Amino acid sequence: MIDSHCHIGLNSVDITELLRRANFAGVKTVLSVACHLPEYPALLRLLDTYPMLYGSLGIHPEYSGTYTTNEDLIKKITAHPHIVGVGEIGLDYHYMAESKAIQQSAFECQIEVAHSVQKPIIIHTREADEDTIAILESADRSGLLRYGGVLHCFTGTQRLAEKALELGFYISASGIITFKMTDDIRDVFKMIPCNRLLVETDSPYLAPVPYRSKINEPAYVIETAKKLAELKEISLEELDHITTSNFIHLFKIKEEGLYAD
Repeated sequence: MIDSHCHIGLNSVDITELLRRANFAGVKTVLSVACHLPEYPALLRLLDTYPMLYGSLGIHPEYSGTYTTNEDLIKKITAHPHIVGVGEIGLDYHYMAESKAIQQSAFECQIEVAHSVQKPIIIHTREADEDTIAILESADRSGLLRYGGVLHCFTGTQRLAEKALELGFYISASGIITFKMTDDIRDVFKMIPCNRLLVETDSPYLAPVPYRSKINEPAYVIETAKKLAELKEISLEELDHITTSNFIHLFKIKEEGLYAD
């Protein structure tokens, strides 16, 4: 099993012990996401210390006002072979609607960065479906989505999911699909083809049932995977195989032992 999106190192949890628990639970690979430049040095230390980790770097919409130049971000992304994606990037209008223009500019610039470094994008989108679609369609017309991407922690509409699938994107399920009152999100995941699915924790946030109210961690991705397998009417083992293969193909992972048959 792979936790395709988490934020390790954002609290005082012992990372070695956290990853030991993940490994014991059957999670063999974790993608840790840095959401702004101050997190970058810690990400590099993690990648140099723990072989099971991969990383990504991007400027989250919350920090879009800090975005400076493409060149600086390109230099950091290409500095380590285990940085495999650009993100999370995107739009969030839930708390930050007043910064729409700034968010959109940072999003568009980072799509260009991802194209230049030949890596997929990891998209955060919240209450911004139509603008996300518009920016992605424009980028696609400009040939900037060649390396694909994923809508992480998906909570959007079926229209957004369908557009992402048209563009060749993956869609990732978080612990939200285990929550009460999220039938609409579960219904969207029922229609997403298995070959476009990923599974994640987004830890330390959004712990799935039965760990609600606890600090989330990569080991808990198993609970989200169980729910997703139930929705897709397949076994957990089959879902593990599928989502592992999807992760490998999206992020171009080359290490022996990660490849699915």
